[in-house]
Amino acid sequence: MWEYKVLTFKLRLKGFDYEGMERELSELGKTGWEAFSTVAPSYGAGQAIEVVVLLKRPVTSE
Repeated sequence: MWEYKVLTFKLRLKGFDYEGMERELSELGKTGWEAFSTVAPSYGAGQAIEVVVLLKRPVTSE
């Protein structure tokens, strides 16, 4: 059985904060989260204004 998390990273004036994304994903990875898919919806002229990262981890018995 899995639990899921959805992260959304928004485009900023200077582009995406890739270092911030990496830090957040690394921290979540330490607690068992694994990214398994991404979505980059585009609008208007085809530019992505956000990146969505889907994560999962096994549900642990408590």
